[in-house]
Amino acid sequence: GRASRSEYWRFVAGVTLIQGLLGILALLCSNLGFPNYEALIDNVTVGVSLFFIVPNIAITTRRMHDIGRSGWTQLISFIPVIGFFIFLVYELRRGDERENSYGERTGYTPITPEISKATGLEETPSRRQDWAMGIAIFISNLLLLPISLERYYGMVLMGMDTCNRYLYLLTISLFYFIKV
Repeated sequence: GRASRSEYWRFVAGVTLIQGLLGILALLCSNLGFPNYEALIDNVTVGVSLFFIVPNIAITTRRMHDIGRSGWTQLISFIPVIGFFIFLVYELRRGDERENSYGERTGYTPITPEISKATGLEETPSRRQDWAMGIAIFISNLLLLPISLERYYGMVLMGMDTCNRYLYLLTISLFYFIKV
């Protein structure tokens, strides 16, 4: 099967949102002095991550099929530094317009503004919105990276004031991209 860009990025956004909220909740518990809850939330976060491994591999494989590439293309992301950017370009690429060796194009009827007004359905995301979603997820992961390194690996890259500023920047950037 195949997965369109919007289907893929909505899945990634959902998983990132769940994991990000759990991470922020654990950080708040740590700052407020509830170490038992912090440990519990960390265990839940690990469980959620393990739960999403197979669906993540599956939807990423379907996304690669949409651009005419094998699911094994995911392994490119393991190449240090450059692999991430190569794979990001593949994830953001428009799917094949016609049938490819992995099946027919993802079948859906684009919801135009006129159809949306008549039926009350949400409009189909534009290419700009797909890119904005991908970039917002990338930026949010970059902003959360120092916090994750400090929490899970003991690497102190900044103080808690800086962490709080990063969380503020993350919130502002996500609200901006949601409006786009």
